[in-house]
Amino acid sequence: MAVQRFPRRIFRDTLILTVPGSFDRYQVPQEIATYTITNVHVQSDNETVKTGDNTEVRLKGKCWVYPVYSTPNLDLEALQESAQSAGGVMTCKVVNKAGRTSGPYTILTVNSYPDDEDNLHHYMLELV
Repeated sequence: MAVQRFPRRIFRDTLILTVPGSFDRYQVPQEIATYTITNVHVQSDNETVKTGDNTEVRLKGKCWVYPVYSTPNLDLEALQESAQSAGGVMTCKVVNKAGRTSGPYTILTVNSYPDDEDNLHHYMLELV
């Protein structure tokens, strides 16, 4: 079965991605690259954890970057490896179609998903 295209109408958000390049001796980021990726889809994925005396809501989200619609087309896995090798993590802010900004979020994982021909179909970023 062929991998289906995502509907264009859901890709209306903008991702402002921050990638640290190095840190000083006080762990303050020194070299920061910022990328703006348009036409992404962000969806909340909150989790409720109940214990005996507490209820905790973990605010999480998922971001889909689909190279057919999203621009520019960046190698997000390479950017994540670069941030991790510098000792940091990628962060982002999201601007929705109404112009409201949310975040900052920390990007926990970057997963790439192939299509039937082993080409990149989309990236999924896990945000907290």
